[in-house]
Amino acid sequence: MHELQAARRARVVVAGANSPTGRLLLLLLRDSGVHATALVRSPATLVADEVVADWTDNPRSAEAIAAADAVVLLTGVFGAGDWSAYERGMVDTARHIARAVGARGTRVVYFSSLLADAASDNWYLKAKGMAEQLLMPLPGSVIFRLGPVVRGSPQPLPFEQALLQLAPDAPVVLYGDAKRTSRPINLGDVATIAEAAALGAGKPGIYELSGPEEHSLGQLAKLANGAEVAIRTAPLQALACPALQHTVRDLLARIAAPRDAQATAATAAEFGLRLTPLSLAWPLDAVEA
Repeated sequence: MHELQAARRARVVVAGANSPTGRLLLLLLRDSGVHATALVRSPATLVADEVVADWTDNPRSAEAIAAADAVVLLTGVFGAGDWSAYERGMVDTARHIARAVGARGTRVVYFSSLLADAASDNWYLKAKGMAEQLLMPLPGSVIFRLGPVVRGSPQPLPFEQALLQLAPDAPVVLYGDAKRTSRPINLGDVATIAEAAALGAGKPGIYELSGPEEHSLGQLAKLANGAEVAIRTAPLQALACPALQHTVRDLLARIAAPRDAQATAATAAEFGLRLTPLSLAWPLDAVEA
């Protein structure tokens, strides 16, 4: 009598695995019985079968990608003060993945921006657009264009923190147009659709993806705080610290609503995702004085 062979485990590589999305995705992959390889710049303790540090200069990363059924690219740069940081952290990493995948039909999942544009003057949006250009020719690429991502308490993401009152009765200072709208998407939904796409759901292509509710930046501030709050607008130049200006500029670059709300609902349906309403994450816990 022949022994039954164990079913082969799907193999997924996650680049930028120590990001909030990456850490959650690794948990989902573990629960699905997937063999996960985490690619990171600095050594980290992660829920993965293998962790490859210094991955862009480590030959082991190319070997792992060559053996993978799917690669999820989550690398990014936030609030950097020069273009070279975005180029290294976002464009060069996409180039590394594209070269390692080559002509294979490996599923490659990438999260871009709704406003990605390789010709943009904004470094964040420019880098996203250039990364898209490198990944789009791959036959198995799935690119999701997102707006802001939220997580809720007790560890809100930077976009959420920017909406909170810093002290009781203090106004929320918003930079840019407070009437600008977006559809923030839950971090859990991003990780869930990353897993679904990596495991073969949906077709290759570019998709717009967002949360189920559209609000202005001013309305989002009220929802995040759970009450009516005073709002004051200010230009970026009001931030004396250059690092804060770069950070807020990156946050503002992510504030956009999809061109077609029905298209984003269709994206969720194609990948089997049920979008999470903001009310399950917000209001956020008040900041302690």
